Amino acid sequence: MGATKLEIVENQPLATLTTFGVGGSSRYFATVRSRGEALDAVEFARFRGLPLFVLGGGSNVLVSDEGFEGLTVLNRIRGIEDRTEGEFRLVSAGAGEDWQEFADRSVSAGLQGIECLAGIPGTVGASPVQNIGAYGQEVSESVDEVEALEIETGKSAVFGRDECSFGYRKSIFNSACAGKYLITRVTYRLKERGKPSVLYGELQNRLEGSGEATLGQVRDGVLAIRGAKGLLVRPGHDCFRCAGSFFKNPAVAARQVKEMEQQVREAGAVGRWAWPLDSGEMKVSAACLIQSAGFCRGYRRGNAGLSPRHTLVIVAYEGAVAHEVISLAQEVQEKVLEKFGILLRPEVRLLGFPPSCLAPERQSQFPLAR
Repeated sequence: MGATKLEIVENQPLATLTTFGVGGSSRYFATVRSRGEALDAVEFARFRGLPLFVLGGGSNVLVSDEGFEGLTVLNRIRGIEDRTEGEFRLVSAGAGEDWQEFADRSVSAGLQGIECLAGIPGTVGASPVQNIGAYGQEVSESVDEVEALEIETGKSAVFGRDECSFGYRKSIFNSACAGKYLITRVTYRLKERGKPSVLYGELQNRLEGSGEATLGQVRDGVLAIRGAKGLLVRPGHDCFRCAGSFFKNPAVAARQVKEMEQQVREAGAVGRWAWPLDSGEMKVSAACLIQSAGFCRGYRRGNAGLSPRHTLVIVAYEGAVAHEVISLAQEVQEKVLEKFGILLRPEVRLLGFPPSCLAPERQSQFPLAR
């Protein structure tokens, strides 16, 4: 390794570093606060043939009870720089910056582009990986550039927006190149004095009567909605031990939505539960499918359960272990597959679990579902 003398800890417990609060230890563990330390961590794993896992805010990961037999890197690379380019501000942030603080900072500075993503727990570096999105806005709309280290070689890499191959909850970093890069910095193109995005029905209803909403009002509306669902990880707010939405909303062919419509309506669904995508497919509400498969809010199995406020959120209650959480997820997945022929894919990253634990051998009857 280089001259930074990176500290490597052995058998580090990971539960307290995740919002689920369950799971075992990592065989090796390091906190990195600079690009140099990140490079040292990459070299440590590479020379020992170890798998490397990057942990940010721990808000989108479930660690197995057996832990992880590799190197876990806690990314705490900080620093924010910005420059003006026409009507935009290019804001570059270290991957270890807290996302909630970064979103608040942007709104306070009058920068439009991520106001609906306020209150999402995690770090800046995680934002392009999952292409985080909420209330009608996705981070891909604002990402300008992603800087990273290639884990296999230690070489620097820079990805422009188009090279990130963004899609719904998808990027090159969790698909074609999953596990191949350690993100060190992300640059966002935010609009100065831009009008806020108010496209989502639930947000529109909350802001009704506010006239032309400001960035701050939109941000506060989003925070209020997240808080009411127990998903706001901030001081002074009660929240569940969870990772937000456990499954992704699946995308299926439009004809398949018609085939499911009667079943869904008979199960009591009201309002919109499917939305058109640019691809020509339809995005289907995973929460609606879960409820239509016979689950209700607050359903509980041992020390794990569905949130009493949202069926798409799996909660680890006091005394829970990771096995209980994954078992409940499997039960939900299997019943939705049995009723609708759609395999729900986890949005949560699984660390230390066998690859097949949430990927049944049975094939979806709808091959376009993903």
